[in-house]
Amino acid sequence: MNKSDQDNYFMSMSIKEALKGEDNVFPNPRVGCVIVKDGNVVSTGFHEKFGSPHAEVMAIKNLNRDIVDATLYVTLEPCNHHGKTPPCTSIINSGQIKRVVIGSSDPNSDIQNGIAALQDKGIDVEVGVNEDRARSINPRFFTYHEKKRPYIILKYAATLDGFLAEPDGKSKWITSSKSRESVQLLRSTCDAILVGRHTVEKDDPNLTSHGIGKDPIKIILDPSNKLSKEYSAIDENTIHFTSELISNSPKENIDIVLNKLFKMNIQSLLVEGGAVTLTHFIKSDMFDEIHAYYAPKLLGKGKTIFNGKKGISELLNLSIVNTEIFDNDIKITYKRD
Repeated sequence: MNKSDQDNYFMSMSIKEALKGEDNVFPNPRVGCVIVKDGNVVSTGFHEKFGSPHAEVMAIKNLNRDIVDATLYVTLEPCNHHGKTPPCTSIINSGQIKRVVIGSSDPNSDIQNGIAALQDKGIDVEVGVNEDRARSINPRFFTYHEKKRPYIILKYAATLDGFLAEPDGKSKWITSSKSRESVQLLRSTCDAILVGRHTVEKDDPNLTSHGIGKDPIKIILDPSNKLSKEYSAIDENTIHFTSELISNSPKENIDIVLNKLFKMNIQSLLVEGGAVTLTHFIKSDMFDEIHAYYAPKLLGKGKTIFNGKKGISELLNLSIVNTEIFDNDIKITYKRD
């Protein structure tokens, strides 16, 4: 195995380590680390949860102190700043580690030049090994720091003939209880959840995870300021956008919302509707994933996900990345190419 193949092999192993962190690491990125000596893995580590030691720290902690001149593989550039934990660059010793191979540089300016800090120690650093795959395990993190907005997931539940609700807006319940539990789990992995005024008025949702995990911050779009505090979704922590949404352009109003959420360090946003709100996000081309739930029901008429006009030849450039079955419902997860 040549050097390039070996680097890709051990970076792939580091990515598998990173995925062990699952959603427990949010809002931090998933990171995995593998330490290799003479072609053999001598230690591994991954970031287990937010606030816990980073992957490099875990791998070095498990390393035999007699090891010298090893190569450290890590999926993301080691941090060089004090946060909840000390900087990772401070514990990477040039006596033990002679070379560091990094999947992707870190887009977060707060890491403060981790690559340069390692090079200043005399450590050989290589960046960009299996980079696309290393980036793909942290789409929320990279979207937030590079596009300066949250990662946006559109979610809806529909009948087989594509309706979200009856003509009067009634939508409880299209899908099964198991599908709704899946939605509650999804909510628990997102920083914030957003709906429009009409959804609050028609469904009075509480927009929580129902005890499955942490509750997302609730966001309501209500330009005309018609909602009262009597609704379940409105409490002291709800972000209620009213007079800020002054534009006649939905795209401009969405930008106002996203800019504020970015400044609040909200990395992920779940948009649950209703139909008008989903349409505005789709028309604005402002989404990264669509989570579509379909139930074996028919309405014949009602409200659809998209209240605009597009031609058959117009593609959304979506790929199916997952399908799940909940009782007789099916969930399809699409991701932007």
